[in-house]
Amino acid sequence: HRLISFQRTPFPASVESQKPRLKKAQEFPILEKQNWLIHLHYIRKDYEACKAVIKEQLQETQGLCEYAIYVQALIFRLEGNIQESLELFQTCAILSPQCADNLKQVARSLFLLGKHKAAIEVYNEAAKLNQKDWVSRELEVLCY
Repeated sequence: HRLISFQRTPFPASVESQKPRLKKAQEFPILEKQNWLIHLHYIRKDYEACKAVIKEQLQETQGLCEYAIYVQALIFRLEGNIQESLELFQTCAILSPQCADNLKQVARSLFLLGKHKAAIEVYNEAAKLNQKDWVSRELEVLCY
């Protein structure tokens, strides 16, 4: 058996200088970058920590982070602030008009406020967005 040795030959300087240089990627703001932390605090029922992260996230995104608004609305509703939760869920519905879940949350808050007719109308809108969603129809029936 013969051992073959390979010798490294350096590249000429002209080839070295022709290598493309990596440029640093421009950083773009990510509206959802703290959603994981918001979710973590929420599922652990650490609502004060969750609200602090939500506040920070909404300041960074000029109030455009739908998930932060959504979770804040859930917390408001848990705390009994139904009107405030309704307004925030309506904001979510404006930010994502094709999202049936946001409309169902609007309807749920309307129902809790005793506005059953309005809740039925919103459940109907949610059902139109997602025809296979039986939950909207079931919740609508509860409004009667």
